[in-house]
Amino acid sequence: MNRPPHHEKVHDLVLIIVNAESTEVEWAAYNQIKEICDTHECTKLDHPFQWETLGDFTHNNPDKALVFYFKALKLAKRSNLNEYIASINFAIAEQYQELANYKKAWEFANSANVAAKLNRPVFARDSIT
Repeated sequence: MNRPPHHEKVHDLVLIIVNAESTEVEWAAYNQIKEICDTHECTKLDHPFQWETLGDFTHNNPDKALVFYFKALKLAKRSNLNEYIASINFAIAEQYQELANYKKAWEFANSANVAAKLNRPVFARDSIT
């Protein structure tokens, strides 16, 4: 898979977040990821990777994280990126579980499973089933 636009920059910002020694540094990096998302939304540089990453680092606010994940999911579906579809659906399931909406959590976990199965290489699919 080709690397998405902004991969290196977003990756560097994620490293800053996970290694941050203060909340100020963490928030500054988070806001830079959000700026990348907002700047490139609805352009040819818009990609599910950046939105999924933003959702991943939107802590303690499942409703807000879901907004970012659904943007990512829409982009992934539009481009038929099953690996992203699987990952994003799983992340959405986790957020719904956190909100105690177990029906929605199950629905999106199942969608993640379906997409993951579609993403398996043909030789693996044939040898497992």
